[in-house]
Amino acid sequence: MLIQWSGLARISEVEKGAKEGMTIQNICGIPVIISEIPYTRAATVSIWINRGARDEIFPEEHGLTHFLEHMVFKGSKTRTATDISREIERVGGDLDAFTSRDHLCFIARVPAEKLELGVELLTDMLTRPSFRPEDVKLEKSVVQEEIRMMRDDPDDSGDELFMSCIYPKEALGRSILGTESTVDNFTPIMLREMLGHCIGQKELVVSVAGRVDEKAVLDLVEPLTVSATNESVSPRNDGTQPFFPGSKKVEREGMTATNLYMAWPLPILELRVQQVISILNNVYGGGMSSRLFQKVREDSGLAYMVFSSPTFFRNEGHLYVSATTAPENARKVLKIMMDEGAGLRDTLTADEVEDARNQLIGRLELSLETSTSQAMWGGHNMLRYNRLITLREVLDIVRDISYHEVQELSAEIFAEEKLTTLMYGNLNGISDR
Repeated sequence: MLIQWSGLARISEVEKGAKEGMTIQNICGIPVIISEIPYTRAATVSIWINRGARDEIFPEEHGLTHFLEHMVFKGSKTRTATDISREIERVGGDLDAFTSRDHLCFIARVPAEKLELGVELLTDMLTRPSFRPEDVKLEKSVVQEEIRMMRDDPDDSGDELFMSCIYPKEALGRSILGTESTVDNFTPIMLREMLGHCIGQKELVVSVAGRVDEKAVLDLVEPLTVSATNESVSPRNDGTQPFFPGSKKVEREGMTATNLYMAWPLPILELRVQQVISILNNVYGGGMSSRLFQKVREDSGLAYMVFSSPTFFRNEGHLYVSATTAPENARKVLKIMMDEGAGLRDTLTADEVEDARNQLIGRLELSLETSTSQAMWGGHNMLRYNRLITLREVLDIVRDISYHEVQELSAEIFAEEKLTTLMYGNLNGISDR
């Protein structure tokens, strides 16, 4: 049963999206975004669940969302895991999924004429998973190996440690993977309870992109939407989680280099502010022409890798900065990272803002060249903003941002008292000052 659009987007937004090949419909309370790309031969369907690792309320659930992501690939009531793999691969398609702190997403990419198969496979996996005890036992070992692999990788383990420094008392600061001990205690019953929290009308967004027909897409996704429950689910962890400034040094044996991490909290994350942040980041450390890259690598030769990137969560965000260098250069690099941030408040030029604006425009345009990228754009933005967001709307905002907006935001962000830093790895000879 097709229920006409209600609530999640105004008519003007739907009309505006239609001009760019994007439309949005509501089936059984679930938004379905369709991005038609007539020039491609591919189609991608993405199913988004508005629950992530941060929503694991109880300690024993730590890592369960990510484990659920793994387990839906292990077979359904009508297919084995091998059946799923063979069916998608015999048409040249692929299945993927990821767990973030805010979301869970499942993706099927197929030749356009095989869209029905992609949708049917994801629907079967998500609504009729088997969760056989023997499969659960086997996959525990797989995920525990993933945890050990992450722990052994200096970059991955450093990133996880830094998140725990930024949000030390919050769910955002925990590893998405969980721990070996929490994973060891997961059961089929826990998985079914978690899945019940996920497959609800208020939790789901479907985003499809490629050489597709709107009516055909709506017919294909209807079985998924009908299967979704309209019952209330457990609450999400929607409260804003506080950012903790400070500095920390953690030595890791076996590393020859020092990983440096730095972050400042970001202000309210509405759409326009995010674009201002992105322009500012491009000036600071968002590319080879950025101040950080030029100062640290090109002018000083102190590091091979240095960059900054804004990180946006459901209600929070931070500007993330990272570099890897020799221990004897760690203090120098850290000082440049701090000084360049502080210096932007007083030395930012209009030419830098204009170059960074054009860089952002170009990256946005290039980022949506595939069916998968457009499917991801539609689903992610629907969850974040609860409405259709078109590329044209974002580009209009970016072009409208003034130099003074970027300058004012730099003064707000780059305050030393808000800063969190971490030195991780080889700390030989690095002083405590």
